[in-house]
Amino acid sequence: MHGRLGVYSDDVFQLERTAAGPRISADQAFLLFTCAVGQHFDRLLLFGRTLRADRPADHVLPPGTELVALPYYASLRRLGALARAAAGTVTGMWRGLARVDVVWVLGPNPFAMVLIALALLRRRRVVLGVRQDTPAYFRSRLPGRRWAPALLPVRALDSGYRLLARWLPTTVVGTELARGYGSRRRCSRRRDGPPGHERRRPAVLPMTVSLVPARDVAAAVPRRDWTGPIELLAVGRIDREKNPLLLVDALAHLERQRPGRHVLRLLGRGPLEDAVRRHARRLGVDGRVVFEGYVPFGPALLRFYRQAHILVHVSLTEGVPQVLIEGFACGTPVVATDVGGVRAALDGGCAGLLVPPSDVGRLVTAINRLVDDADLRDRLVAHGLVTARAVTLETEASRVARFIAGEAGEKA
Repeated sequence: MHGRLGVYSDDVFQLERTAAGPRISADQAFLLFTCAVGQHFDRLLLFGRTLRADRPADHVLPPGTELVALPYYASLRRLGALARAAAGTVTGMWRGLARVDVVWVLGPNPFAMVLIALALLRRRRVVLGVRQDTPAYFRSRLPGRRWAPALLPVRALDSGYRLLARWLPTTVVGTELARGYGSRRRCSRRRDGPPGHERRRPAVLPMTVSLVPARDVAAAVPRRDWTGPIELLAVGRIDREKNPLLLVDALAHLERQRPGRHVLRLLGRGPLEDAVRRHARRLGVDGRVVFEGYVPFGPALLRFYRQAHILVHVSLTEGVPQVLIEGFACGTPVVATDVGGVRAALDGGCAGLLVPPSDVGRLVTAINRLVDDADLRDRLVAHGLVTARAVTLETEASRVARFIAGEAGEKA
């Protein structure tokens, strides 16, 4: 399709000067999906806070991706740095908008709102993007209830974004979040039209973020040896909202029930890594926890899924986790907490076992069910493979690109 696409997200880009030209990289795997969407346009420009670097971040973005480098600030909580970056950010956004026809604004956050206003002033097509339940995400990161007032500006931004979504086309990750944004087009009566004359509000497109190309989806249910050691795999940032201490608690329960049978392999890094190590030592299972560090998406990551027996995902808040789709594609049985869009991703439990968040007993029971019941495993994995084939990188990127370009009839 024709046109120039701009994408804004509150992520940090690293920019290197190499002999072959500028190289752009980032730590967020979601930006690889963004670039796949951009390949359906004549040109892709990413708007984002930028650091000059001597080496790349985790994910190097494809050649031809362009960057509107905005001033860097470490966090929205650093109000002084935010204020210093404001003027340069607004100027950079205004100039960058001259080079695009449509802009996909991923939010909500304060600068996303600024870019939306500037884009409308320049008469650019604006499409909103929402990746997660923002209030739930920040609530899960609060150190205690006395910090609840800090959520007031977050809720205000979220409400503003939901209001804008009544008038602007919007992509959201997962059907659960889509319901909160009104996933069906509603009809509203025009104030300036005759009685009975109606117009349709812009649509909301539920999407699934998948990095798995069709060629990497397993052709059939894989065969694993379930008679020996059982490897539990967890993939994700080792942070509060991912609830990694629960994984160690579950491993300790399993060790008491079936000594020496289970190993927990963690792929990721984050601020709770030392706390997880200490918790494992305290419970006497540190010898059965393997820390692999961060593994970017690619063949090495998919090998970890294929060698694991069970993917265990125990987040406190989620949209639709990419790791679930990766697990489905590799034919890995899944146990996941019933939060956010996880239930819909697991088709109500047809593609994986759902457990309540923070319930170690139910988590252990679900793991044991998968280990002991071959028929159950095969049914879940087969259903997961069907899901993975329906949401490959190629399929989802094309679908989102058509919607952003206005070529999908704004159909939810």
